[in-house]
Amino acid sequence: MLKKTILMGLIFTFLFANSAFAYDVGLLPFKDEEQDYSKDPIYTLSALGIINGYEDRTYRPNEDLSREAFIKLLVMANKLEQTPALGQTPSDVTKDRWSAPYISVVFQKKWIDSLLDQSGLFHPAQTITREEVAMLVGKALLDAESEQARQQWLTTDWKTERDARGFKDHAAINEAMQPYVYYASHRGIMEGDSAGFNPQQPLIRKQAAAVIYRLMDKRVSEQKMDFTGYYAIQSYAAINQMNKLSNVILGWSHLDYAGAGTASLNLSTTVNRVPSGYEEVIASANAAHLTKELMVFYDSSNLKDFLKDASAQKSFITSLLTTLKDPAYSFTGVSIDFEGLTDAASAADYTQFLQGLKNQLGTLTLSVAVPPVYYYKGYDLKAIGKLADTVILMAYDFTHDESVLPSAPLPLVNDTVVTALQVIPNDKLVLGISKQANQWITTAGVTGPALNPAIADVEKRLVMPGIDLTWTMPYYLEKATFSDDRGSHVIYYEDSQSIAKKIWLAKFYNLKAVSLWYMGNYTAADWEQVGQQTTKK
Repeated sequence: MLKKTILMGLIFTFLFANSAFAYDVGLLPFKDEEQDYSKDPIYTLSALGIINGYEDRTYRPNEDLSREAFIKLLVMANKLEQTPALGQTPSDVTKDRWSAPYISVVFQKKWIDSLLDQSGLFHPAQTITREEVAMLVGKALLDAESEQARQQWLTTDWKTERDARGFKDHAAINEAMQPYVYYASHRGIMEGDSAGFNPQQPLIRKQAAAVIYRLMDKRVSEQKMDFTGYYAIQSYAAINQMNKLSNVILGWSHLDYAGAGTASLNLSTTVNRVPSGYEEVIASANAAHLTKELMVFYDSSNLKDFLKDASAQKSFITSLLTTLKDPAYSFTGVSIDFEGLTDAASAADYTQFLQGLKNQLGTLTLSVAVPPVYYYKGYDLKAIGKLADTVILMAYDFTHDESVLPSAPLPLVNDTVVTALQVIPNDKLVLGISKQANQWITTAGVTGPALNPAIADVEKRLVMPGIDLTWTMPYYLEKATFSDDRGSHVIYYEDSQSIAKKIWLAKFYNLKAVSLWYMGNYTAADWEQVGQQTTKK
């Protein structure tokens, strides 16, 4: 599903026709990364666009952080809305200051009241201290609690926490900040050490990343997620995993369109066909109380012609409805996966087709799979988001040979989600994950095109001797390197750890669900990860 060609640098650039579209996404590691507690937080926040490095590709983890810089991180991590018309700000934060939109948000929430001096000045460029960070974090956390819980903490419980913590330097913590500082400690966001809390110590950049990540992870880790499984191709081995899903999409059909005027639903002659013994699959889905959509796949070059052929569309929809209403399948809806529309001129035609289909579905649901739109211009995400019940974002297959770029690096996945969320509500958007591996073989100095080895073969290879395994950032993918008589090999692999990170991303954005293409490719470790995260009990 979904193939494309792209070009990559530190700033990722697409070239299509005579136009250039730039990804403002870092795909290379920081030159000064440190192998400590801060590495995962720094790269996660970088992938999400919450923190940035410098133009020389350094992060400078040990530099101090200003008040305004930390407030930007806090606002973005909490996904607080910044209105175009700025609200009130402290008098030393002018409307044209880069940080004014972020400071305005927290100023109106009264999170920075205790940071203002007697003249009401904020001093945004001043280095932020540990107690100031803990106070801000504590206020952010308490704001998410009920009024009763908040008042209970502010009047009584914080003192119990103070006494239990027993920081040696307790008296040095600003009195007005203490209830909030101790709440940040209570929630495990900031801890002290043997010397105490060190309230006046400056906060450095890597510490700030760790604090912000813990704050985000505290919320995200407590959430559960709905999962949609694609039961397609060879998925029988995963039939017993249905109980972990909320929805199953059955990849059992294909659009047939050979020429003008006629089209139909093909259930039998392509790889996307109804399998023998399908009744067992339907029974398993029903026993797990899943909704069941039929996937209709098409990616031929004449798709754009089909979308202009009203007669063919009418024939196809008639054929499709006959299958959708067949009691033998008990489908609850349809999932349209029409791929390869690169021409913007196709967008209106595709939307019109989907609207015509939607009008005839009645109570049946409609989901639509869409690619990243930087290259595929034939998908009007806003229009599709309005008419579909669910939009499945295929945030993968960015594979590029020249740069040895794998299918789904986390920064590109995030950028694709953020772009889609500009026009599609998060409660309609599903993050698509494709379980796959990308392999490059270099022989005599020449690197061949990417291969897609079978998952079972990759799993066997990874436990063989002579394999060098690394967890690569910022890609957030498993990387395996080895050599044999064919040459030197590089494999990037979507393993259970990288899948978990993408699930985390979907939860951060409060997306509707995560989809798994396709169920038969997922390993026992992957399904264990899904089982830990699912809303199903």
